[in-house]
Amino acid sequence: MQILAYGEDALTFWALQNKLPLILHTLQDSSSPSQCDVIFRPSLGRNGDGRGPHFGEFDFILLTEHCVYLGESKWDKSSENIVDGVLTIREEQQLRHWMFKFCIEEWVYGPYSNWQEFVEIAGPNLQKKGITKPLAPENCLLASNLRIVLNVIQQHYTSRPNVRNVLLYFYDRMLNAQLPHQAGKDFLVVSIDYKDGLLGNFVNINC
Repeated sequence: MQILAYGEDALTFWALQNKLPLILHTLQDSSSPSQCDVIFRPSLGRNGDGRGPHFGEFDFILLTEHCVYLGESKWDKSSENIVDGVLTIREEQQLRHWMFKFCIEEWVYGPYSNWQEFVEIAGPNLQKKGITKPLAPENCLLASNLRIVLNVIQQHYTSRPNVRNVLLYFYDRMLNAQLPHQAGKDFLVVSIDYKDGLLGNFVNINC
Protein backbone atom coordinates (compact mmCIF):
# COMPACT_ATOMS: atom_id res chain seq x y z
CA MET A 1 0.00 0.00 0.00
CA GLN A 2 1.28 3.44 -0.92
CA ILE A 3 0.52 6.37 1.39
CA LEU A 4 0.87 9.89 0.02
CA ALA A 5 0.55 13.00 2.18
CA TYR A 6 1.54 16.66 2.13
CA GLY A 7 3.19 19.19 4.40
CA GLU A 8 5.12 19.33 7.66
CA ASP A 9 3.11 16.65 9.46
CA ALA A 10 3.68 14.20 6.62
CA LEU A 11 7.40 14.98 6.57
CA THR A 12 7.62 14.48 10.32
CA PHE A 13 5.98 11.06 10.13
CA TRP A 14 8.15 10.11 7.13
CA ALA A 15 11.35 11.16 8.92
CA LEU A 16 10.55 9.34 12.16
CA GLN A 17 9.77 6.21 10.18
CA ASN A 18 12.63 6.35 7.68
CA LYS A 19 15.34 8.67 9.04
CA LEU A 20 15.51 7.81 12.73
CA PRO A 21 19.14 6.54 12.58
CA LEU A 22 20.15 9.85 10.98
CA ILE A 23 18.24 11.81 13.62
CA LEU A 24 19.87 9.89 16.47
CA HIS A 25 23.32 10.27 14.91
CA THR A 26 22.87 14.04 14.53
CA LEU A 27 21.70 14.27 18.14
CA GLN A 28 24.76 12.23 19.20
CA ASP A 29 22.41 9.79 20.87
CA SER A 30 23.74 6.21 20.89
CA SER A 31 20.29 4.64 21.39
CA SER A 32 19.18 1.79 19.18
CA PRO A 33 16.21 2.78 16.97
CA SER A 34 14.49 -0.44 18.03
CA GLN A 35 14.52 0.77 21.65
CA CYS A 36 12.90 4.12 20.83
CA ASP A 37 9.25 5.08 21.04
CA VAL A 38 7.51 7.99 19.33
CA ILE A 39 4.40 9.91 20.34
CA PHE A 40 3.20 11.58 17.15
CA ARG A 41 1.24 14.84 17.34
CA PRO A 42 0.04 14.38 20.95
CA SER A 43 -3.13 16.39 21.47
CA LEU A 44 -2.52 18.71 24.41
CA GLY A 45 -4.98 21.39 23.34
CA ARG A 46 -4.66 23.53 20.25
CA ASN A 47 -4.50 26.95 21.88
CA GLY A 48 -1.06 27.38 23.42
CA ASP A 49 -0.99 31.17 23.62
CA GLY A 50 -0.94 31.37 27.41
CA ARG A 51 -4.57 32.34 28.13
CA GLY A 52 -5.60 28.90 29.36
CA PRO A 53 -4.09 25.57 30.39
CA HIS A 54 -3.77 24.27 26.80
CA PHE A 55 -0.23 23.56 25.64
CA GLY A 56 -0.78 23.44 21.92
CA GLU A 57 0.53 20.40 20.06
CA PHE A 58 4.05 19.07 19.84
CA ASP A 59 4.87 17.72 16.40
CA PHE A 60 6.37 14.68 18.10
CA ILE A 61 7.93 13.40 21.30
CA LEU A 62 10.83 10.98 20.81
CA LEU A 63 11.72 8.64 23.66
CA THR A 64 15.19 7.16 23.29
CA GLU A 65 17.16 5.04 25.75
CA HIS A 66 18.72 8.14 27.28
CA CYS A 67 16.58 11.16 26.58
CA VAL A 68 13.12 12.62 25.99
CA TYR A 69 13.17 14.86 22.92
CA LEU A 70 10.32 17.36 22.68
CA GLY A 71 10.02 18.06 18.97
CA GLU A 72 8.97 20.78 16.59
CA SER A 73 9.11 20.47 12.80
CA LYS A 74 9.55 23.14 10.14
CA TRP A 75 10.13 22.88 6.42
CA ASP A 76 11.56 25.20 3.84
CA LYS A 77 8.06 26.46 3.01
CA SER A 78 7.41 27.59 6.61
CA SER A 79 6.84 31.25 7.36
CA GLU A 80 9.65 31.43 9.94
CA ASN A 81 12.69 33.37 8.78
CA ILE A 82 16.25 32.15 9.06
CA VAL A 83 18.61 35.01 9.91
CA ASP A 84 22.34 34.35 10.20
CA GLY A 85 21.68 30.64 10.61
CA VAL A 86 19.11 31.12 13.41
CA LEU A 87 15.45 30.09 13.08
CA THR A 88 13.18 31.84 15.58
CA ILE A 89 10.93 29.63 17.65
CA ARG A 90 7.72 31.42 18.60
CA GLU A 91 7.23 32.36 22.24
CA GLU A 92 4.19 30.12 22.72
CA GLN A 93 6.15 27.16 21.36
CA GLN A 94 9.02 27.77 23.76
CA LEU A 95 6.51 28.05 26.62
CA ARG A 96 4.98 24.70 25.60
CA HIS A 97 8.37 23.01 25.85
CA TRP A 98 9.16 24.60 29.20
CA MET A 99 5.76 23.70 30.65
CA PHE A 100 5.90 20.08 29.53
CA LYS A 101 9.42 19.64 30.89
CA PHE A 102 8.09 21.01 34.18
CA CYS A 103 5.29 18.42 34.12
CA ILE A 104 7.76 15.59 33.48
CA GLU A 105 9.99 16.67 36.34
CA GLU A 106 7.18 17.46 38.78
CA TRP A 107 4.47 14.90 37.95
CA VAL A 108 6.39 11.87 36.67
CA TYR A 109 9.23 12.16 39.17
CA GLY A 110 7.55 14.23 41.88
CA PRO A 111 5.88 13.28 45.18
CA TYR A 112 2.25 13.88 44.21
CA SER A 113 -0.31 11.16 44.89
CA ASN A 114 -2.95 12.46 42.46
CA TRP A 115 -3.47 15.13 39.80
CA GLN A 116 -5.46 17.47 42.04
CA GLU A 117 -2.60 17.57 44.54
CA PHE A 118 -0.21 18.26 41.67
CA VAL A 119 -2.31 21.19 40.46
CA GLU A 120 -2.68 22.66 43.96
CA ILE A 121 1.01 22.45 44.86
CA ALA A 122 2.88 22.67 41.55
CA GLY A 123 0.63 25.42 40.18
CA PRO A 124 1.83 28.04 42.70
CA ASN A 125 5.41 26.89 42.07
CA LEU A 126 4.91 27.83 38.42
CA GLN A 127 3.73 31.29 39.39
CA LYS A 128 6.82 31.76 41.55
CA LYS A 129 8.87 31.12 38.41
CA GLY A 130 6.97 33.88 36.60
CA ILE A 131 4.71 31.54 34.60
CA THR A 132 1.06 32.57 34.87
CA LYS A 133 -0.27 29.80 32.62
CA PRO A 134 -2.46 27.47 34.73
CA LEU A 135 -2.15 23.71 34.94
CA ALA A 136 -5.01 21.66 33.54
CA PRO A 137 -7.67 20.98 36.19
CA GLU A 138 -8.53 17.41 37.12
CA ASN A 139 -11.31 15.63 35.19
CA CYS A 140 -10.82 17.63 31.97
CA LEU A 141 -9.78 16.09 28.65
CA LEU A 142 -6.45 17.94 28.63
CA ALA A 143 -5.49 16.58 32.06
CA SER A 144 -6.42 13.07 30.92
CA ASN A 145 -4.31 13.35 27.76
CA LEU A 146 -1.41 14.80 29.72
CA ARG A 147 -1.46 11.94 32.22
CA ILE A 148 -1.53 9.36 29.41
CA VAL A 149 1.50 10.89 27.68
CA LEU A 150 3.37 11.38 30.96
CA ASN A 151 2.65 7.80 32.00
CA VAL A 152 4.03 6.52 28.68
CA ILE A 153 7.21 8.46 29.45
CA GLN A 154 7.33 7.05 32.97
CA GLN A 155 6.96 3.48 31.71
CA HIS A 156 9.71 3.93 29.12
CA TYR A 157 12.44 4.74 31.64
CA THR A 158 13.79 3.06 34.75
CA SER A 159 15.34 6.33 35.95
CA ARG A 160 14.82 10.03 35.28
CA PRO A 161 15.87 10.87 31.68
CA ASN A 162 17.28 14.08 30.28
CA VAL A 163 14.72 16.28 28.53
CA ARG A 164 15.87 18.20 25.47
CA ASN A 165 14.24 20.29 22.76
CA VAL A 166 14.76 19.47 19.11
CA LEU A 167 13.78 21.00 15.77
CA LEU A 168 13.54 18.91 12.63
CA TYR A 169 14.12 21.17 9.63
CA PHE A 170 13.15 19.75 6.25
CA TYR A 171 14.70 21.14 3.10
CA ASP A 172 14.98 20.46 -0.61
CA ARG A 173 17.81 21.86 -2.72
CA MET A 174 19.20 24.31 -0.15
CA LEU A 175 22.85 25.06 0.41
CA ASN A 176 24.33 24.24 3.80
CA ALA A 177 24.90 27.93 4.44
CA GLN A 178 21.14 28.54 4.02
CA LEU A 179 20.11 25.98 6.65
CA PRO A 180 19.38 26.86 10.28
CA HIS A 181 22.10 25.80 12.67
CA GLN A 182 20.41 27.21 15.74
CA ALA A 183 16.78 27.57 16.86
CA GLY A 184 15.21 29.13 19.91
CA LYS A 185 17.24 29.33 23.08
CA ASP A 186 18.15 25.68 23.47
CA PHE A 187 16.79 23.69 20.50
CA LEU A 188 19.00 21.09 18.87
CA VAL A 189 18.61 21.33 15.09
CA VAL A 190 18.43 18.28 12.80
CA SER A 191 18.29 19.20 9.11
CA ILE A 192 16.86 16.54 6.79
CA ASP A 193 16.91 16.59 3.00
CA TYR A 194 13.48 15.30 1.99
CA LYS A 195 13.87 15.08 -1.80
CA ASP A 196 14.15 11.26 -1.73
CA GLY A 197 10.78 11.05 0.02
CA LEU A 198 8.90 13.06 -2.60
CA LEU A 199 6.51 11.94 -5.29
CA GLY A 200 5.90 15.16 -7.14
CA ASN A 201 4.86 17.62 -4.44
CA PHE A 202 3.65 14.87 -2.11
CA VAL A 203 5.51 12.89 0.53
CA ASN A 204 5.65 9.13 -0.01
CA ILE A 205 5.36 7.94 3.60
CA ASN A 206 6.54 4.43 2.76
CA CYS A 207 9.90 5.29 1.20
